Amino acid sequence: MAQVGTLGDIVFKVSEKTVQTFDGLQIESKTNYAKHTRHNKKPLLEFQYNDTDTASFSMYLSAFLGVNPKTMQEKIDKYRKQGKILTLVIGGKKYGTKWVITSHSKGYKRFDNKGNLLIAESKVSLEEYPER
Repeated sequence: MAQVGTLGDIVFKVSEKTVQTFDGLQIESKTNYAKHTRHNKKPLLEFQYNDTDTASFSMYLSAFLGVNPKTMQEKIDKYRKQGKILTLVIGGKKYGTKWVITSHSKGYKRFDNKGNLLIAESKVSLEEYPER
């Protein structure tokens, strides 16, 4: 098994029997400035603070690739609802500091003839959880 990374205890991995990974990771960093207007001149900017980083990615969850989509989506939702503080590690490298899940969009792509979810997509949004 090749472990690509982790988000808390959610493991992104690829093996003969299982493919559970992410796609399109984006991390956004912002800085906030106060804008002071001046008569007949461009406004002056004054540095205020660095905002918390945000991140987002999607996950393709397929029973055909060894993943139970419903169980994985329930786990992501549980962490979101509990405000669980998570670490994001990819390729052995830590990305950011700590994160919380702020949003989880669930897409239900395919069901079997008994109503079992076979293929789903999850879009996950994270926000940095700075130390106090």
